[in-house]
Amino acid sequence: NLISIVDAIHLRQENMVKLPVFVMNRNNQLDVLNNAVQMQSILEAQAMAEYRNGGCYIRPIVLFQAQPKGKEDAATFEKIRTILVKNGIPAEQIAIKTADINELKNADLLSPNCPIRFIITVNALKEGWDCPFAYILASLANRTSTVDVEQILGRILRQPYAMQHKSPLLNTSYVLTNSVDFHTTLEKIVSGLNKAGFSRKDY
Repeated sequence: NLISIVDAIHLRQENMVKLPVFVMNRNNQLDVLNNAVQMQSILEAQAMAEYRNGGCYIRPIVLFQAQPKGKEDAATFEKIRTILVKNGIPAEQIAIKTADINELKNADLLSPNCPIRFIITVNALKEGWDCPFAYILASLANRTSTVDVEQILGRILRQPYAMQHKSPLLNTSYVLTNSVDFHTTLEKIVSGLNKAGFSRKDY
C-alpha cells in the first residue's frame, strides 16, 4: 500500500528539518539535565529576540528520555521532574508522557499561551508524535537499538514553519547524552544519513 517515498535530502532542501544535529556526550546524568536546561534558556532567548524583530513565535522544548522503572538508581521520570523543580523550573512547564500518564492530552504545544518547555518520556514519543518546537533531546536512557534511537531522534528534527530562521541556533537540533552505547548507536544512524545524501557537516 505504499503511495510515495520522500528522500531525507528533499526534506532538507524544503527546510523541513533542523540541521545540523549537534551531539554532546556528558559525564553523568546530572550534567545532561543541567546542560539541557541551560541550552533551552539560550535557545528561548534567541527565539524571543527574533520574535520581537518580526520573526515567528518559537518556544524551544526539551525532550527528556528517562530510563524505564526498575533500577533503583535509574533516572525515572519522577526523579527527573523532582530535580527540575528543585532547580527552579516551574511545575507547569513540565509535562510527562508515558504509556500510563499523558499530561500532553489537552495541550496545544504551538500556542504562545502554552507554558510547557520540558517533556519527560520513556518510550511514548518514539513514533506518531510530532512537534516542531522540540529542539533538544536529553537522553538519560541507555538505548542500543538503532530503530529506537532513530525514532526518538526524529522527534526533534522537524523545522518550525518549514523555513530557515535568522539565528543559526534555531535551525539546529541538539542531543545530550551520557550513554556510550547511545552515542555508538547514533553513529550508525549518521552513517545511514550519509548514504541518504547528507554530509558529515550535518552532524
